[in-house]
Amino acid sequence: MAGILKIFFGKKFPDTRKYETQQDQLRNEYARFLELGNSSLYQRFLELDTQVHSGEFKQRVYDLKHKKFKDTPEYQKLKRFKSLTNNKEIKVYMKFYRSGKAQKMEKIQNSEPYKRFEELKGIVNTPEFYKEKSSPDFKKKEAYKQLKEYKKLQKDNSIKWLLKTEKSQAYKIYKKLDGSEILSEYYELKAFVESPDFKEYKAFMEDRRKFQKSEEASLLKEYAELKKDKDIVWYLRKKEEKPFEELKKWKLTFEDQFSGTSLDQKKWITAYYWGKALMNDSYSLEGEKQYYSPANIEVRDSVLRIITRKEEIEGKVWNPQWGFRKQKFKYTSGLISTGQSFRQKYGRFEAKVRFNKAYPFIHAFWMVGEKMVPHIDIFKTMYSGGRLLEAGIISDIERKTVKESTKRINGAQFTKDFFIYSLDWSENEMVWKINGVPVYRQTHNIPQEPMYLTFCTTLVEEPSESELPAIMEINWIRCYKKV
Repeated sequence: MAGILKIFFGKKFPDTRKYETQQDQLRNEYARFLELGNSSLYQRFLELDTQVHSGEFKQRVYDLKHKKFKDTPEYQKLKRFKSLTNNKEIKVYMKFYRSGKAQKMEKIQNSEPYKRFEELKGIVNTPEFYKEKSSPDFKKKEAYKQLKEYKKLQKDNSIKWLLKTEKSQAYKIYKKLDGSEILSEYYELKAFVESPDFKEYKAFMEDRRKFQKSEEASLLKEYAELKKDKDIVWYLRKKEEKPFEELKKWKLTFEDQFSGTSLDQKKWITAYYWGKALMNDSYSLEGEKQYYSPANIEVRDSVLRIITRKEEIEGKVWNPQWGFRKQKFKYTSGLISTGQSFRQKYGRFEAKVRFNKAYPFIHAFWMVGEKMVPHIDIFKTMYSGGRLLEAGIISDIERKTVKESTKRINGAQFTKDFFIYSLDWSENEMVWKINGVPVYRQTHNIPQEPMYLTFCTTLVEEPSESELPAIMEINWIRCYKKV
């Protein structure tokens, strides 16, 4: 009983305005969703989300909060440096080196007197010299002169100081450590602990507020702020709810919102396709009472109107047996077609349409390809009263018999308001909908060729004066293809 009442009072379909508002809102939200997903704001959020949840980052944060300077390798190096600084031998070495004695010794060792002293020392301490010294005429020999020179140099203050210093314990330690690994380690550690980087790091690690001052704290703060950002919150919620899964399946391929002041000639022709293609003229079919005229197409207030009026006019009519011939018509109407601009196989085809009269005015939204069949009626007003529509496929014409699969659609007073009529067409199925509600489904005789769109109002019987003018209004048209 409830279903009958719904149909009787026109409640089978959602309110068109509400339904369209919901669909527009969904599309707008999806556009916003895509824009946000590609925005620098969201990319930064993703970057931070990955970073702050990494094990490496978490470890750094833990270390900054809990790790002390004493827990670091840097502290161990400082500790080792202090140990080496207090090493007795290193202290002696450094004292000896800083006193300048090592440099003084090197200077003396490089002097000519000392070199001569070393040379003579090497001579007077040889067996040959001692043999010469034992001879009775030693004082007359060159060796005697060398000995005298040697003894004189021994008394030289610089050489005497050098020879004495060489015997000191300090010098022995200096010689032992100079160039050693432990001394190299000392200097390496000294350079490390006295560097600005080490001092800065030590001061940072000993600062009780080091975490608050760290880059990690700044990144966590930025991440927390981004998580609260209204756009990010909205985007993440939508990502979780997944309300756009159906929209994601479709890509817009054709659209006209009639926002201009006249019909877009790049998209539409105002006559049957073959009339335009063969003779650049309009025609009507045998039995039709109207002639299609561009003057009956009006674009105003973002709505296209096809107006059927009483008006005498002469035009062509097509008869399958006799071809084209001229005929006088009492009525004019309009037709728009994408036969020269847009064709598509499979997809979603929809339009928001309103008409003020039903039969004998056949308002129709239909599709066809290169031949008269197959022919798809997304809707047409085949019945009087405005409560019944027809939808379906004419798949073939055999021996003047039409092979069709159609359905009568009820559930609303279709002449009262705009409705959104749509067809979802795939390889194996076609689904007709009104305001998103499926009204007919077909899985046989599915067309497999690209088709173009046509909207028109046809007269098959003469209307009464009171029924004129009849108007079909089209607010917008959209076509989509599966991604």
